[in-house]
Amino acid sequence: MMPNQPDPITLDPRQRHAILVSAALVSLRGDTLKAVYRTALEEAFTTPELVELVLQSLLFDGYPCALEGLLTLKELQDDAYRPEDLFEPYLPATLKPWRDKGESLCRRIYGSNYEPLLRNVQGLSPTLKEWMLVEGYGRVLSRPSLPIDLRELGIIAILIVKNLPRQLHSHLRGALHVGVSPVELEAALRLCSNFATPQHLRAALEIWWKIYPPPSR
Repeated sequence: MMPNQPDPITLDPRQRHAILVSAALVSLRGDTLKAVYRTALEEAFTTPELVELVLQSLLFDGYPCALEGLLTLKELQDDAYRPEDLFEPYLPATLKPWRDKGESLCRRIYGSNYEPLLRNVQGLSPTLKEWMLVEGYGRVLSRPSLPIDLRELGIIAILIVKNLPRQLHSHLRGALHVGVSPVELEAALRLCSNFATPQHLRAALEIWWKIYPPPSR
């Protein structure tokens, strides 16, 4: 299976492949995932940037997804795959900077909903709130190896395929906050038709249309 071609005016190659790689990570294995990787490496990303897209998948589909994704990439690019180049030591001194970066990025993505988000997650689990800020938004999503707008497009693709509507709603708004245009976001959602079920894609579009209603609706 190879993805349909989107309107090249709407999505640039890096946006397109951030979406395709992320959707493929949670739905494909083996040679089909390698084919998506190969095209992304030829047209849009370096190996370290592709590693970053795989690493962030652990926040939305767990360590098994990230591990399998990295194993597939290593099989494809063994000579160019140098994970030590991206290593960041896990030390006590890094925790506060990660939390500071996490708070800043989470506030940027959620905007006026940042404080309600923290209260809601605190009510579910104070531990999870800390992990979200330090590990999620700090240690993972604040890494400078990939711009946050591309990260958000990848996240949206995963959430569509996994059918997680609450998180999708938040990250669609977050993508707008970090500079992804409405036209680009709708194109991103439709590009996921190669990986999501028709029902999940329709649900995602309905969420998007509540945020940004099209003129004809």
